[in-house]
Amino acid sequence: MKFVSNLPDQEHVPYKFIAAEPHFKYVMSYMRSSDIVMAGAIGAGFPAAHMVWERLAPTFHPRLLPRLMMIQVPFYASVGFLFACQSSYFRFWGWKENAIEAARWENEASQRNSEKPKGWMDSTNW
Repeated sequence: MKFVSNLPDQEHVPYKFIAAEPHFKYVMSYMRSSDIVMAGAIGAGFPAAHMVWERLAPTFHPRLLPRLMMIQVPFYASVGFLFACQSSYFRFWGWKENAIEAARWENEASQRNSEKPKGWMDSTNW
């Protein structure tokens, strides 16, 4: 059962659908290097661009710039990380090209243990 009902399924996506709600460890391990580079560019680029803009056309006292950077750098680092996670999720859902991830997912799925772990109700000796 899907936790969120409006997630895509196999019939309504342009690329191969992999998983509706992948675990966070799969989202992180299936992240491409281009996603990580883009996250770093967002996390460093926006504060750097603001610093350059502020040096060229000052709008407030220069002593306030470090305080502003203390807020901007963690904020944009978080935004970059969320952008990278979103790109990985889009590949799992089939909204972006995902041939590499689909092949890796199929390979790992064939190697996983197909037996379900037994719960306390499945044991025969009570």
